[in-house]
Amino acid sequence: MMYGLMLSGKTPEVDPKNKKRAETYWMYGSSTEDLAKAWGKDPEVAKLKTCGNCEYFDNRAKTLKELGGEPGMGACTKFKFMCSQEAACQAWECGPEEKMGMLDDDLEDED
Repeated sequence: MMYGLMLSGKTPEVDPKNKKRAETYWMYGSSTEDLAKAWGKDPEVAKLKTCGNCEYFDNRAKTLKELGGEPGMGACTKFKFMCSQEAACQAWECGPEEKMGMLDDDLEDED
């Protein structure tokens, strides 16, 4: 689970070529409407699912400094590239804060 990585303080590895793979195969950066269709969700729910609140998003100051990231960016620890907190992809998973607040009604079905 992601929590161990975040607690370890380890900076994730990233490679710019992985961004193209995420765009091609996981709809990274697609419109809210396209992602809503892919997820089978209402666009109002889909627009809440951004990289910035995804479980795989690492925007710790240490990470940004070591990877040369800018404000609003973070490392996608699933696909290993620098992403925008405003973007999203099909692999979005709720982060710990969203699980606590039950951002998506689907979360009620999780174990």
